Amino acid sequence: MIVFSAEDIEKSAPANLWTDVMELALKAVADKDYYTPDRMHVEMGENSFIVMPSIGPDMFVTKLLSVFPSNNGSEEPVVHGQLVLNEERSGKALAFFNGSKLVAMRTAAVAAVGIRHLADPMADTLGIIGAGQLARHIAWMAASERDFERVYVYDKSFKAVQDFIHFVNERLPDLDVAICEDAMQVASHSEVIITATTSTEPVLPNLEDLLLGKTLIAVGSYKQEMQELPESVYRLIDQIWIDTDRAKIVSGDVKFPIDNKLIKPEKIQILADLINSANELSFRETRLFKMAGSGIFDLFAAKLVYEKAQELHLGQEVQL
Repeated sequence: MIVFSAEDIEKSAPANLWTDVMELALKAVADKDYYTPDRMHVEMGENSFIVMPSIGPDMFVTKLLSVFPSNNGSEEPVVHGQLVLNEERSGKALAFFNGSKLVAMRTAAVAAVGIRHLADPMADTLGIIGAGQLARHIAWMAASERDFERVYVYDKSFKAVQDFIHFVNERLPDLDVAICEDAMQVASHSEVIITATTSTEPVLPNLEDLLLGKTLIAVGSYKQEMQELPESVYRLIDQIWIDTDRAKIVSGDVKFPIDNKLIKPEKIQILADLINSANELSFRETRLFKMAGSGIFDLFAAKLVYEKAQELHLGQEVQL
């Protein structure tokens, strides 16, 4: 078995290749050669333990995640994870991954697919609400899809913001980072806005004029009781793009507008439909991509690292 550290995972492939592979994963969601059962959640107060498997024609993965929102701003990441990649034919374990890093990379790459297909090609300002590990990786991946000149960032945690700046400066030295006092400042300055929090209440201001014409990528709200987006967003859009059908069930940011009749269920569409066909984007300027995640993204990400790392001689061989 090969063990891949966070450093190995980051070195395995460039940002644009991660985005290309996650685009393939989005297209494969409906492919009958892949089977991704519903994830299992165990709630422990505000914390969660999550098991996510996904089975492909040649390999399968099992991911174990612990989500501790109270870690935000501390030395510990909000998400801890481990992932095992197995050979489908024999069941043999092929590789063990730092799951926190793999999740951050693949989630950021899925967000970048949304930017690739929904954002104005000329957009040069990026805004991020939430400055944790995931947000840092999203800034990095997003910069491979648009020529962003500046990223505006807001987080309640000063340490999280400082860690964000350090991460971005190391990987994107030409990208200017502007620290914002609140989410309103982020929204007013940014053409593309990412929300990457564990909030149970909207983190964006409920002001239509401030959000008109923006591309919104909502990454948090992985439970029904979570919500990052205010009601005003749904008055500006005529459809919601989602990564998988599961988003309709699990995410408060999709359940809320349906329950309150702010958007018709048939106007909630899989992003792969836009990628795979000649569908034209809505005539309305404001666009929303809501992510909920799926084990199939882990499978494609693990295969990418496993195959590329062997070419680059990354990882450590161990005998269990």
